[in-house]
Amino acid sequence: MLARAPSEIRLGTLIDLLEDRQPIVECFSDRNTCTLAGCCTLRGRLQQAETAFLRELDRSTLADIALPA
Repeated sequence: MLARAPSEIRLGTLIDLLEDRQPIVECFSDRNTCTLAGCCTLRGRLQQAETAFLRELDRSTLADIALPA
């Protein structure tokens, strides 16, 4: 049972909560073993992309994607 109505649950927020412990790339992980970690400049851009992705999902709610009852 949901604590709020599906129309009040933003998809980006939901995904962020559900995937909290799942880094999208290795360099976001505490166990980063990437050999480029010290010199790669991609990490910041990937963080910006992840933020933009979640913001875009926040434009929709759970009700927007739910199947009709």
